[in-house]
Amino acid sequence: MVHLEQLYLHVNEIHQVEPETFSNLPRLERLYLHNNNLRKIPPGSFRGLTSLRKLRLDSNALICDCSMLWFVRMLVEHSDMDIAATCYEPATVTGTSLSSMKEEDFNCQKPAIMKDPQDAVVNFGDNAVFTCVVAGEPQPEIVWLRDSVTVPLDTHRYEVMNNGTLMVHAADENDVGIFECTAKNPAGEVKSKPARMIVQTKADENGHPVFTILPRDKIARLDDNVKFDCVATGNPTPHIAWFYNKGRILLSDRITMRHNGSMVIERIQHTDAGIYTCEAENLNGRITAQAKLDVMVAPAFVVVPKDEVITIGETAEFRCTARGVPKPVITWYRNTMALSENENIVISDDNQNLTIIQVSNDDDGLYHCRAENSEGLTEISAILKVEKAQIIAPKIILRPEDTDAFKQTSVQMPCEVESEPPALIEWRKDGTHIEPNDRISISIIGSLIINNVTTTDTGRYECSAFNEYGRDTVSAFLTVKDHVLPGDEYVNIALTEATRDIDQAIAKTMEQLFKSNKSNASISDLYRVTRFPNAPARAVARPAEIYERALDKVKEFIQSGLKVTSVEPFNYEQILSGEHLELIAKLSGCVAHREEYKCLDMCFHMKYRSIDGSCNNLAHPTWGSSLTGFRRILYPVYENGFSQPVGWNKNTKYNGYKLPSSRLVSTTIITTKKITEDIQITHMVMQWGQWLDHDLDHSLPSVSSQTWDGVDCKKTCDYAAPCFPIDVPEDDPRITNRRCIDFIRTSSVCGSGMTSVLFGKLQPREQINQLTSYIDASQVYGFEKAVADDLRDYSNDSGLLRVGATFPGKKPLLPTIGLNSMDCKRNLEESNRNCFVAGDVRANEQIGLAAMHTIWMREHNRVATQLKTINPFWDGDKVYQEARKVVGSEIQHITYQHWLPLILGPEGYKQIGEYKGYDAKINPSVSNVFATAALRFGHSLINPILHRYDENFEPIAQGHLLLRNAFFAPWRLVDEGGVDPLLRGMFTTPAKLKTPTQNLNSELTEQLFHTAHAVALDLAAINIHRGRDHALPPYTKWRDFCNMSEVNDFDDLAGEISSKNVRDKLKELYGSVHNVDVWVGGILEDQVEGGKIGPLFRCILVEQFKRLRDGDRFWYENPTSFKKEQLAQIKETSLARILCDNGDNIDTIGENVFLLPEVQDGLISCDDIPSIDLRYWADCDSCGDDEEVKKSRFRRDATPDHDIYTQLDDYEERVKHLEDLQRKMVKVLNVLKHRVKYLEETYGAT
Repeated sequence: MVHLEQLYLHVNEIHQVEPETFSNLPRLERLYLHNNNLRKIPPGSFRGLTSLRKLRLDSNALICDCSMLWFVRMLVEHSDMDIAATCYEPATVTGTSLSSMKEEDFNCQKPAIMKDPQDAVVNFGDNAVFTCVVAGEPQPEIVWLRDSVTVPLDTHRYEVMNNGTLMVHAADENDVGIFECTAKNPAGEVKSKPARMIVQTKADENGHPVFTILPRDKIARLDDNVKFDCVATGNPTPHIAWFYNKGRILLSDRITMRHNGSMVIERIQHTDAGIYTCEAENLNGRITAQAKLDVMVAPAFVVVPKDEVITIGETAEFRCTARGVPKPVITWYRNTMALSENENIVISDDNQNLTIIQVSNDDDGLYHCRAENSEGLTEISAILKVEKAQIIAPKIILRPEDTDAFKQTSVQMPCEVESEPPALIEWRKDGTHIEPNDRISISIIGSLIINNVTTTDTGRYECSAFNEYGRDTVSAFLTVKDHVLPGDEYVNIALTEATRDIDQAIAKTMEQLFKSNKSNASISDLYRVTRFPNAPARAVARPAEIYERALDKVKEFIQSGLKVTSVEPFNYEQILSGEHLELIAKLSGCVAHREEYKCLDMCFHMKYRSIDGSCNNLAHPTWGSSLTGFRRILYPVYENGFSQPVGWNKNTKYNGYKLPSSRLVSTTIITTKKITEDIQITHMVMQWGQWLDHDLDHSLPSVSSQTWDGVDCKKTCDYAAPCFPIDVPEDDPRITNRRCIDFIRTSSVCGSGMTSVLFGKLQPREQINQLTSYIDASQVYGFEKAVADDLRDYSNDSGLLRVGATFPGKKPLLPTIGLNSMDCKRNLEESNRNCFVAGDVRANEQIGLAAMHTIWMREHNRVATQLKTINPFWDGDKVYQEARKVVGSEIQHITYQHWLPLILGPEGYKQIGEYKGYDAKINPSVSNVFATAALRFGHSLINPILHRYDENFEPIAQGHLLLRNAFFAPWRLVDEGGVDPLLRGMFTTPAKLKTPTQNLNSELTEQLFHTAHAVALDLAAINIHRGRDHALPPYTKWRDFCNMSEVNDFDDLAGEISSKNVRDKLKELYGSVHNVDVWVGGILEDQVEGGKIGPLFRCILVEQFKRLRDGDRFWYENPTSFKKEQLAQIKETSLARILCDNGDNIDTIGENVFLLPEVQDGLISCDDIPSIDLRYWADCDSCGDDEEVKKSRFRRDATPDHDIYTQLDDYEERVKHLEDLQRKMVKVLNVLKHRVKYLEETYGAT
């Protein structure tokens, strides 16, 4: 490297440059660092570059404050150097070249001593204080010197306060000397006048004891002798006594005391380590002083590295921690070679973390962690197995077709490729390579775009895609005609521009979300990342967006050409022929939705669910499958009849009134700061509702968060697809700095909305459900094969799910997201830990939800491990599918038998009725109103605080957690006690009670993602707005569907909304009762008897949950799903048992975790909670030669032995059980005391 002359590092997303980075390049002449993300350039970055002639730092966001003063001085010294550098901040110098700036432009002030330190005379053992007041811009850094040597701050005796004051604790003769303070900033350095410290021994005039020599901390080896000095004066002479860890020391032949009070310990042992206290006492008083003894200990490992299987190009991480005295030094080796940091290896956190970036085959091997101190060394090893990356030979999945075009129009020939690694795309015309130019370009997905075509463009076009593993080629013929028919020009130009606009918007969105490398991303960014559609989902949504945009372009062209705006509705059929519409559909990729399923693998489909939900209903394979449209119950209400949400035109009146802003409705009638606790149900009811929701529905967001014109939806308040911002009233109680809250519409299914023109009849816009509609634990396993495979542990044939870190005394956590995935390891101010990965992308949104994901990942692995033990001849796929089947049935049983009765109430639960078997005529797909309105009732149960309790049901050291701090904080599961504290809080803490005036707590409406957005989000306003986006009919239409009483004015709602004050506010907001949004009306209804929802939401939930059960061929009670004895075991399951089995150390729990302990039998031992006996899954038909042995063993295990020894064992077990019960009762008593105290404090205060 010393001979390097030119170094080009531009356009590399470099965020920082370390000092001395280029110091070993004496011959470097050119250094290009432009077009990066540099903000600061540390002093000394270019020191030693004696040959440097050209330096480019332009197109970086440089902050030109005082920290860059050194750079300007360097420019003066190297006037012959060609340097390009431009300021970005502060605003006063934005765009200014650094080479044109002078020192005075920076407004820096050299440090100045405003007050010098003064001499200090202190008594022995007292604290000494030296004050040094300095001024300067920027604020100078203060360093203290004693006798011209920097004062050591690594001991507890010297402390520099925030204002620069130096405090010397327990001063003694060793501290005597001359003290000076130095102040330094980029503008210069200054030193204070010296100050002397004198330590004197002064007898107390009243004869109180005074130390003259204090004991000091010691470090000793085994069998060493240690002396602790401790001398005191006083009148009369004080008596000296010694204490160890607060217990008085008894002298022996090994521990002796000198006449002056000093203590000697001979032949030091490990047990001697601790705190020693010297006590001096006479008639006038008593004083104490402490010292610590550390006994040197050889290293021992606390966390050991684990074997890793990594794909080439990914990142491998090992962690290794050790304890010992002195603190062990950790070094890493690969095989026998010591490792040091380089471009691919990062060693961090005191060498405890080893990270290997972009793993290659050379990284395969045995990695050793060595911990060493003066007392010895120890090693532990882990294997890194490097596997080849997935190889996909190029395959063209979107092919060009023979096309006719007319002169002066534009043509796009698609060529979208699937490959790994990404393929290179080459276009040829009649065998000649095509070079892009001003008229011909290739889009980011490989499509060839030709503008202003001429007859010379006629010919055969060939697209070739190739990588090192293969090639795919396809061709199409382009015919350019002279005569242009009406409408043709609009079609070609519109389609070209539409594809460009959509692809650019998608590309910009992905770049902002995944390639910005922001070190401190906002929670809003994390929220967008976790909801951004993956590649298969984008493939579903993109064609519809292109089709809509193309039609929109046609409308713009026509209206622009006519120069008038017709009073008649715009009619595409009058402008575009059926052939034109088919051409747009073909070239945009818009089809009815997805290919028809054949369901050919009947051996699989008859026994197990598919991951994506297809082929559950063999006659209608797409019913309930992922990436299909939501089911409609009532015809949607769009402003233009088929795609624009109500309120898109702000002047449109409905029933004589304009619709109120969603935000205004929220602040007026939904939000509450006052909270009332429910007296029956726990906060776990809320958490299960969210967990269940994430199994059933996830409306697919727009594939772009920008308008088709390239404007970020976060930066505009205009209604421009896909942006549909929430208007903020002028008198809003919180938001005063913006006119709107950003909101992005949901993607639509091709063949609905504007794209339905293709099918000859306008069909309303329909939204996409990304998940399967079935209760099938898709949040555990994923909704498509790629996700499911990523979650599987393929390192062995065990059928397990992948796990993450395991900490001492705890069970495994979820695996974390890799560096190349949608990671959220971005808010470094809180933690540098990665987010978790699970079957649903929203797993990290809320820490309680992350805990549930962790529990159910563990449950799968628990079940799979037992099944493999019972059936060792099963392969990993069978174990996985059988365990998945058990887990899905557990969630179904808990939902219908334990959770739904509390939500629906007795009458609603009765309406669901008994299970009568599978009905193939029932479509189980989730309805739009269920997902967008009714199931969101759970928001009214959310508390503003997540309680966290330890094993004694006392708050953990970190305390309870404000809801605002629980979003996107999965690191808290690692660093703040694991899953148990959260789960204990959920099953012992009351849910929020919904009352007429207490609907959603203000943490959800005023503080949602408060640290991130330009305007904090409002969950209630989002719910209302999403209902309008999805064209849900108003509240009164749903009342008609549910056979509720007819209403004509707001007082007619008194039967369901009893509060007149609430009804009056509704009238003030909406004007007409027929304008009330369905979510607003439903959430404001009084709760039905014994339930937690009003009659409308009860009706919608009953309709959906009946379908989910009766229309599911794999429902757990269907006789074809489980054997009779297996079903009996499934019915033993409960969420309490799941938490006991999979919590880290939960041993006491409520029998029904959805009910408060005080309304049942309190907290009981986990031993008393029934569990599933998986022995009934023994596959006796496949046992081979061992069948009879296994059968006899099974019978022996299942049949009790009644001999005398068994009876004795029973008695001993009962005694043990009674002893355990006594201990549990003590814990229960503590919990009840805690609860009573809490209630007294809460209600006593009010």
